[in-house]
Amino acid sequence: MWRHLLLLFLLPTTLYAQKTDSAYIQAFPRKNMVELYGGTYSTTFKFRTRGNRQSNYKLVVNSSGSIGADVSYKWMYLQYTFNLPGTELDNKSKYHFHLIRIMFGSHAVSVEPFFNAYNGLLIPYKEHKGYESFQGIDFTNAGLDLSYYFNHRKYSYKAAASFREQQLQSAGSAFLTATPFWHQIRWKNPTPQLISDSLTYNLLSSNPSWLSLVFKGGYTHNIVLGNHNWIIAPAVLVGAGVLHEINRNNDRLQAVTDFQGWVNAGYNGDEYYAYLNAAYDNLNTNLLVKDMHRKDFNLSLTLGYRFAHLPKKILGIL
Repeated sequence: MWRHLLLLFLLPTTLYAQKTDSAYIQAFPRKNMVELYGGTYSTTFKFRTRGNRQSNYKLVVNSSGSIGADVSYKWMYLQYTFNLPGTELDNKSKYHFHLIRIMFGSHAVSVEPFFNAYNGLLIPYKEHKGYESFQGIDFTNAGLDLSYYFNHRKYSYKAAASFREQQLQSAGSAFLTATPFWHQIRWKNPTPQLISDSLTYNLLSSNPSWLSLVFKGGYTHNIVLGNHNWIIAPAVLVGAGVLHEINRNNDRLQAVTDFQGWVNAGYNGDEYYAYLNAAYDNLNTNLLVKDMHRKDFNLSLTLGYRFAHLPKKILGIL
């Protein structure tokens, strides 16, 4: 299986020569960008017994609003983001959330390595609104989304995802995505009093880690309006795969299912652009002791400006 994964990683290098239809896709003359963005996110983990859709235990990320900026100039990319004070679910609890996601590739293939780390979570009260701190637990995952777009001559995922190209006419494409990733849960000092459900306690206190491989198929469409400056870009993606738990003496493979949907909509001009993004991810992981059901929702607004290369190099290197 790992030899096939290696072929998936090498595939993008064989497809960079793919050409596009200039009547549908156009590059912007200004290649550099500066952006301002803000948004909010939420992540929920539910642990449940297989065959029973009711949650036995629930954890949530201490999500908040955020604001940030980035600049892309030639090969340099800088970004800074910070949480808005007072917008957390629990303002008394201070946790750390790290997200790294990079996108590159040809018109046919997109490659998106990612890394997520949640340090500390919250336990929602059942009786009333409010949360109890769950400190000392880390949820970490890292992987790669590798996608192939069948109609890459007429459809631009770069226009849809980041407004870095211009879609001149409406076009859509079916696409396939392979996602290998690693996930780990570490609970440094297990406390039985925090978790009433014994199976969930056994799962989290065992510090589980696993490798997954998920194959997904979907469809996306760029709807162009006006003088090809306005675009609405929805997408839907469903898939399934297998996982192997690393730290258990069991070679059994478990099932993974995933459903994703997102939409970008906004103005994509030669100099200025602005778009609203909404994304939803529903991932169900069937572990040996308990199933873990994760839901993500993200909402953000991005404002951008494109600019040309400066007449002289910066420090002689840019």
